[in-house]
Amino acid sequence: MNIKEFLNLIAKYKWLIVAIPAITLFVTFLFVKNLPKQYKSQAKLSTGLLDPSRQVAPDVPSYSGPDLLIKINQQFTNIMDIMVMPKNMSILSYRLILHDLQNPSKTFQIQSDDVNALTAEQRQAAIRGFEERIAKKQVLTPFDNYDDVKYYNLVKSMGYDAATISKKLAISHEDNSDFITVEFTSGNTLMSVFVVNTLSADFINNYSYDLISNKNQSIMVLDSLLQKKEAVMNEKNQELKEYKIKNEVLNLDKQSQIVYQQIIDYENKKSQALIDLQSLQAALNNVNKKLNDPASDRYLGADIAADNQAVIVLRNKVQAASEDYIDGGFKPAAKKKVDSLQQLLTAQLVKANDQYVADPIVAKQTLVQNRISIGIDLEKTRGSIQDIDRELAKLNAKFSGMVPFDAGVQKFERDADVATKEYLDLLNRYNQTNLDKNIGLRLQLEQEGVPTVAEPSRKLIFMALSAIASFAICFCVLFVIHLLDHSINDKKQLATATKGKVIGELNYIKSEHRDIDEIWKNVGQDEQMLTYKNLLRGLRFEIDKALAAGDHKILGITRLHPEKYSIFSAVSLAYSFARLDKQILLIGDAEMAEEIRRWNIPTNQSLKTVLSTFTFQKNNLITFLNRDLDGVSLLENKDNSGITQIFNSLKNEFDLIIVYLDAVNGVSDVKEWILFTEKYLATFMAGKSLGDSDKEVIKSLNNDKKFIGWLINGVKRN
Repeated sequence: MNIKEFLNLIAKYKWLIVAIPAITLFVTFLFVKNLPKQYKSQAKLSTGLLDPSRQVAPDVPSYSGPDLLIKINQQFTNIMDIMVMPKNMSILSYRLILHDLQNPSKTFQIQSDDVNALTAEQRQAAIRGFEERIAKKQVLTPFDNYDDVKYYNLVKSMGYDAATISKKLAISHEDNSDFITVEFTSGNTLMSVFVVNTLSADFINNYSYDLISNKNQSIMVLDSLLQKKEAVMNEKNQELKEYKIKNEVLNLDKQSQIVYQQIIDYENKKSQALIDLQSLQAALNNVNKKLNDPASDRYLGADIAADNQAVIVLRNKVQAASEDYIDGGFKPAAKKKVDSLQQLLTAQLVKANDQYVADPIVAKQTLVQNRISIGIDLEKTRGSIQDIDRELAKLNAKFSGMVPFDAGVQKFERDADVATKEYLDLLNRYNQTNLDKNIGLRLQLEQEGVPTVAEPSRKLIFMALSAIASFAICFCVLFVIHLLDHSINDKKQLATATKGKVIGELNYIKSEHRDIDEIWKNVGQDEQMLTYKNLLRGLRFEIDKALAAGDHKILGITRLHPEKYSIFSAVSLAYSFARLDKQILLIGDAEMAEEIRRWNIPTNQSLKTVLSTFTFQKNNLITFLNRDLDGVSLLENKDNSGITQIFNSLKNEFDLIIVYLDAVNGVSDVKEWILFTEKYLATFMAGKSLGDSDKEVIKSLNNDKKFIGWLINGVKRN
């Protein structure tokens, strides 16, 4: 994108850019000069969602942080969406039309033709119908046009329908505020007040009623479920109770703990008894070893012949009593008998020792007594181990019998716990719903709408916006035109597009002024003609310089596209060279001949005659030959050498030969003609664009050594 060209385009249409916004501004003024005044009324509803003082028993929220804010915003959004639902908007429409029907002298707006056309009976029927619709909360639709009363048409004609009201109704909620704002703007301040107050009051009533109705339905459903869950819970608890009674299970967990603890205690006792048994057995073996050792007989009274008969008798009795005690199951009476005999035996031994102070028999008797005592203790220990084993067997059998009962109890307890939990959860929901019903969300109309003064006029704003919008549209249109415009309009653009040399440009001359003789002679009358003359001189200089470099005289003028403006350029170029008192031979077509006739130059001579007879009539300064060969190409008329010879002869007669050729991007024998030119240039009409086929032709021209450059015609200068 060329910014300079875009700015030039804006400068070119600057008056249009100024005129269109000015006209738009004037038209806008005509529309808004009688713009009616607007009155805005505002009401505020308190929700209690963010006001702790409104919450009697606030529920502990299950949300926190951003989640809590999102949930609260969702509640505000839901409330605002419900306010503009068709049901609430229809009730508002009914209220408005009823006000006008019931108060014809105090209507909010001028009564429409439909309302004025109502008879007294139809008006009363309409009033009754609208009141019934309010009671039923019936939504207004386009199908509500009956034969007796056309409800929809009446509301629509007064502009009280939901679509019209919604355009001027605004419901909003500010961040961190507990209030919802309801605003309405109209041409009647009383209507604005009526709309915001009526909509708010009806919404609060309907919302509260719907909320309580929904809660009551929920409570009924929860109560029904609660009764079912309570019956299931009682049934499961009864089954658990009956199972425990049937199997004589009071507290299975406690009982199993007691039995298990008893098993552990008896196991510990058995372990200690086994240790004692091993100790007593070792002691008995040691005593027996000492008594049976022959080396120690003399120290144990072996030399004493007479033994104390009383000691022996008592010892035998003690032994017999001990056996009776053990065999009798360790009865206390037997134990007392053993102890008594043991005391008698001890007394007898003491008595014997007193008689024999140094008698070795005493030591032996002591060992015997110890052996008896150890034997008794050993038998006691063995008996206690047997008792412990019997008790352990009983306890293990009892513990094993508790396992099946434990599985059954766990099953019934698990079922009872699940049923109880479901019942309690449902009970909590039931209580919470009851609580919400009584102290839940309660909307309040904190601030009613009141009449206000008219809003500041927006006429200037509308006018400014219209002017800015029209200016922006003009600017955007020009910008789009510039982006989509691929036309070439000046020398610089042509050089960029063709990547070739541009030797000159000629400005645009209107068709009625295309007379080079008049332009040259009366140049002072028009700036455009003076520019054309000066540009033509510059082009003449560039061509003369290119021809002089090789002493060439034959110049071909072709064009990229077929167009007639290049004829005027070729004729003007021939005229400019003639002004240097040079003899010019101009070879062109029939259209060029018409241009030449203005100068009273003969146009009846043809190149065909010259090629065949080399006879022609030389005119003063400019001689014209018609290059029409009657459908025969140049080389078909004469061979290459012959044509070259004729052109060389013409070079001797004229200072410059200008050959006007056909377009290179067309169907013609232009290549044969270029073959006999010494230099040639191509013209391009300003305002045209280049196609894909043009680019190939341009590339071949730029690579041709005979091609001296481009001439752009019809350049429109500011």
